[in-house]
Amino acid sequence: MEARFKLRKIVAGLAHLAEVAAVAEPAEQDQVVVSPSAFDWLRERYGPHAVVDRTTNSELIAEAVAGARYALAHVPGRDRAMRVTLTMIGDSPVDTGDGDIKLAAAEAVAAALGGRMEPAPYLGANGAVFPD
Repeated sequence: MEARFKLRKIVAGLAHLAEVAAVAEPAEQDQVVVSPSAFDWLRERYGPHAVVDRTTNSELIAEAVAGARYALAHVPGRDRAMRVTLTMIGDSPVDTGDGDIKLAAAEAVAAALGGRMEPAPYLGANGAVFPD
């Protein structure tokens, strides 16, 4: 199943913007992969010559993978392993803070799995909170 989550929220006067799309498919074991085209949205938004291989991509990928793994571990009632492919990782140069991509990825993956996370992450006054 495919799902997309757009985080658009203001908390304590700070904007939080992020967008992640994910596809979940049955697999032998839980796995998270990032599509090579996860940042192609930059060309769609800024034109064919937009820089897609940014220095910040590795940090965004790490957050997205961590969020996907959180969702895999916290969506109860799954009866099989899943391969999650993160097909889009979207940020805003000004309004995406630490944890925003992780939160958007977790929500997108939970939706792709057809469930809800327990406990669910949320945005607090100091950013994304992932209870354990």
